[in-house]
Amino acid sequence: MKKRFLAMLASLLFVLTIANSMTFGEQAKANTVSSFTGIIYVDDDNEAGPWDGTLEHPYQFIQDGIDNADEEYKIHIFNGVYYENLIVDKKLFIEGENPQNTIIDGNYGEIIVNVIDKNVKITNLSIRNSDGFKNNAGIKIHTNDNLITNCIFYRTKTGVYFDGANFSEIKNCKFYSNGKGIFLKSSYSCNIADCCFTHNSIGIDVDMSQNIKIEGSYAYTNGIGYYINNSKDIFFLKCAAFNNNDNQGGIFIYGSNSIRISDCNVKHNGLGTSIRQSHEIDISDSNYFWNTHYAIYVTEDSTKISINKCNVFENFRNGIQIFDSSCILKNNNIYSHVFGLWAEQSSCNARNNWWGSPLGPTFIESNVRDRLFFRVAHLMIFPWRILKIRSAGSSWEIDEDFCDVEFNASRFEEIELQGIDLDQDLLPDWWELKWGYDPLTWNDHKNFDPDGDGLNNMEECYTDKWGSNPFKRDIFIECDWIKSVYPNVTNKPQRKYIDEMIVQFAKRDITLHFDDGSLGGGEEIPTIINFTHSDLTDIYWDYFLHNDIINPRKGIFHYSLVCDLGPARGFSFVGVDHLDSFCTSAQMIQGSFPTRPRAELIQSIIFHELGHTLGLTVDDHGGIDNEAVTLPFLVQYLKYKNYKSIMNYHYTYKIFDYSDGTNGKGDFDDWSKLDPHFFKNTHFEVASAKLA
Repeated sequence: MKKRFLAMLASLLFVLTIANSMTFGEQAKANTVSSFTGIIYVDDDNEAGPWDGTLEHPYQFIQDGIDNADEEYKIHIFNGVYYENLIVDKKLFIEGENPQNTIIDGNYGEIIVNVIDKNVKITNLSIRNSDGFKNNAGIKIHTNDNLITNCIFYRTKTGVYFDGANFSEIKNCKFYSNGKGIFLKSSYSCNIADCCFTHNSIGIDVDMSQNIKIEGSYAYTNGIGYYINNSKDIFFLKCAAFNNNDNQGGIFIYGSNSIRISDCNVKHNGLGTSIRQSHEIDISDSNYFWNTHYAIYVTEDSTKISINKCNVFENFRNGIQIFDSSCILKNNNIYSHVFGLWAEQSSCNARNNWWGSPLGPTFIESNVRDRLFFRVAHLMIFPWRILKIRSAGSSWEIDEDFCDVEFNASRFEEIELQGIDLDQDLLPDWWELKWGYDPLTWNDHKNFDPDGDGLNNMEECYTDKWGSNPFKRDIFIECDWIKSVYPNVTNKPQRKYIDEMIVQFAKRDITLHFDDGSLGGGEEIPTIINFTHSDLTDIYWDYFLHNDIINPRKGIFHYSLVCDLGPARGFSFVGVDHLDSFCTSAQMIQGSFPTRPRAELIQSIIFHELGHTLGLTVDDHGGIDNEAVTLPFLVQYLKYKNYKSIMNYHYTYKIFDYSDGTNGKGDFDDWSKLDPHFFKNTHFEVASAKLA
């Protein structure tokens, strides 16, 4: 009764608010339900009826409320968990009592809320558990003029999917543990404001869309924060992209035009902003710092790239890297730690920037002046600024408490294990007897990990059929390979090199289990040509999860994909939740090493990228993923030549091992640093800010 009284009070306040706003003339926005003509109530506690949608007799199910509502009605949903898949086919205002406690659980159905009429407003709901196929979503919208506010989306293939939905808005929503947080496909004139994205493969994916504004939003601990593909007129304002994947990054722009990034903070991503085959990109008044590989990366015939009044500073490798492109850098403070600017086969007007010193940039390593590197490039740097530009950079700082998402890294649903379980501790008696546990004594097996390999006893029981040992560290890899377009070529890893890798782990008393089809997974995928990062998310869900977010292999197996040509040569990526996967583009690598066996190159990249999913990142050591170490005439090469590890680009195809730290100055002990939990409890926070 109390919550129904509160609902009446809330409705009265809402009506007064609408009336007040109309009095002052701004009116409710045209793309939302600005008022409602009646109220229908829904309460899952009303199991016995009667049901007529009144406050005294609310409907038990939300769909009943929708079906019995007239146009422009409000559906008020009391706290509870509603296992439903809804169709919204009329103009309605759908409101939950509280976004944390009013939950629509799709029970792994295709679409949880399917909006097929325009002018729908949805607010104050948690939406979770969709199926994992390409078109599945928490909310899917096919119509125009809709508004979603103050909602939480998690454990869906896509949180909100705009499919040809124009003039719509998403405000103050949170997205975590999704394949994609928001996917805008073929949509026009939509706004996303004050939203948070974390632990998604991609926070916002914009594809073939136009006139999209993203404002005041935070993307952190995703694979890619914001992904723009084949789109134009996209505007970022006061957004943050930070602590996203060390091998992916903050803002990715592919094949797009007229993109503006203004007053943003881009901190500690693999690539702060990556620009490929794109034109008329304007980056201004923004901060780029502590990015691990490149702050801003421009390549593949990108033109009219303008970077103005930005701070590009303290990035762990390179500040701005440009290949086969042209750009203008003006009024920036540029001072990173290996190279401030690296240009190859490009034209770059870099006049009027401050390079860390009144003396301007240098071409040798210096502690006080930034460095330049160029090959076959037209580079203009004089005159430079002799004083730091105080007006450059963003007007605000990242508030890391802005998104208060409580993320639980444990399994949402426990693995079902077969066998008698007398003590009801979720593990069958046969396994407890095998490994010395008393089958009559309850144990907290889902939190037991006696060997510290990241697999709890329930997961060790599930993998017992493949030789898992709860008292000896195990690492599992599932490898799929895409059928090559080239005749007489295979992308399947070869057993000879797999066994060599297994031996290296065995020397450290770690059992590496490599599934190339022998452990219930591992398969050849039909040919896919030139797929994108967005496509890669779908491949992960299709062929690793098999479209099932509760697939028990998730959190046990690292996932390896080998293809001809992927989005990059080799990189680790997030499919959902955590950094548990990596992609190898065999043909790209073969092009650089035409005389080397393809299978050897494939296995070298698998070995290297596995290290990233085990927690070896740029933060740990200056020799990891440092492109400058491949050039013998640079100080970086001399500094890290003793780091004899496959994680060192200089040795990636020369040494088939991690380093043990015994090779002298500049070396690092990879083996002791491996974190078996990282692939299922990932964070990208700055560990030590070790700079090269």
